Amino acid sequence: MIKYDVAICGYGPVGSVCAILLAQYGYKVIVIDKNIGPSPTARAINTDGEQLRVFDKFNIAKTIVENSNQIERVIFSKPNLDAIQTLEQPQEESEMGWPNQVLFYQPELESFIREKISSFKNIDVIEDCELIDFKDKKNSVLLNCIKQKKLFNIESTFLIGCDGASSFIRKKLNIELDDFGYNQKWLVCDAHIVKKIELKNELIQVCDPKRPTTFLRGRGEHLRFEFKVMPNDNLNHLKKEDTIWELLSPWINKNNSLLERADIYNFHACIANKWNQNNIFLAGDSAHQMPPFMGAGMGTGIRDVANLSWKIDLFLRNRSTKSIFNTYQKERYPHAKWSIGQTVTIGEIIEGFCAAEEGKQFKPTRRSYDVKFPHIPNGIYSNPEDKITGLPIPQPILFHDKERVRLDTLIKSKFAIISNLNEFKVSKKAKQIIEKLDIKLIFMDENDDPDNRMSKIFKLYEYILVRPDLYVYGGSDKKSLSKMIKSLETSFYLI
Repeated sequence: MIKYDVAICGYGPVGSVCAILLAQYGYKVIVIDKNIGPSPTARAINTDGEQLRVFDKFNIAKTIVENSNQIERVIFSKPNLDAIQTLEQPQEESEMGWPNQVLFYQPELESFIREKISSFKNIDVIEDCELIDFKDKKNSVLLNCIKQKKLFNIESTFLIGCDGASSFIRKKLNIELDDFGYNQKWLVCDAHIVKKIELKNELIQVCDPKRPTTFLRGRGEHLRFEFKVMPNDNLNHLKKEDTIWELLSPWINKNNSLLERADIYNFHACIANKWNQNNIFLAGDSAHQMPPFMGAGMGTGIRDVANLSWKIDLFLRNRSTKSIFNTYQKERYPHAKWSIGQTVTIGEIIEGFCAAEEGKQFKPTRRSYDVKFPHIPNGIYSNPEDKITGLPIPQPILFHDKERVRLDTLIKSKFAIISNLNEFKVSKKAKQIIEKLDIKLIFMDENDDPDNRMSKIFKLYEYILVRPDLYVYGGSDKKSLSKMIKSLETSFYLI
């Protein structure tokens, strides 16, 4: 029986990204999935500049952007599609160094990721394979799997459950979901234009009290539609092809488009109350679910594994104790909760506009969300009120060996100290930590950062310490630099 460093259950975007991040650190990874091949349909559809930085760690961000679409505006409309509120969407590159939001086609996105996975000799993938049981031992996990009716075992130091909303791993661990009280059925349709027609590059939230609807122009000729299932709907009638084309008729018809799928989904807003149990972790939809109004589900999962992968690396390299994993849920839970809350809020905005169409008042009845975003509340040094600490570091262009490079290419998934001062004096203890963690030192001069993305930071701090997941750990001046570096020891349970 081959032993792996990490076993990942689930070969969707989150599980596959997790595999690559860990493989890049040199670990032996196995991915299992009960399905075969990439997703045949478009489920996830949206990614943002922060996630593109993760994709750029393995050189596919540019390919994703080249095969994507940026919508020009978001519209909340009346039933006749007249605009109630219009939100123009930025088209220029964000301070993340990539577009703010792009829309992709999931089968295509997964093919890009899987092609990259095939280049790693330390990643094994077994599809058409189901995890049927596991045993969490003191220092490893024993997995019982079945493929083509044959049972076999896998042993791994860690198991990561990226196995979706109905996660077997979460259920086996008896981990409960905290329900945020937003459970609705929606009919989700994907279609492709086959003849040239005039459709604007927009996302429209149709605030029709008879049936709230979402229309989204995706990548290329791909279109996404979502129709709320109403209380008096007959589900069998709603799923009939004629009914579906009638719903799609304000935008497309059988003569100019092909229907890829039409399925009824239960939209939930919930989050697991426990993300880690000894050697087992939850990530992605197995840990949290949200309505699709923000398109934030996949991105939230990618943030999960970007947070977790470098902590696994520190532990496996004997740089930290197992207590470092206490920081995983503390950091990711508030982010996921905020994303769920914001998504539910968009749903309530739609409900509010629908009520107004009928001359009614609407008062949100669900719990309020007091979590601040996007700073992380744990694993940081300086005060997040500076609007720098606990946020992703902006990505400037730097001139390195006379070439223009993005900051992330120098950080390379390690801790990094960035400064615009050409001096670096720290204590002996701080030097030991720098050596132990292989902290990168990056100095910027007046030729770097032509877009001034770091100007706000250097007005407050002389040195910035960045985590491997590109979040700012803290900032300091010369006098407190050693103290900030030494604080890593307690923050991340360094040995």
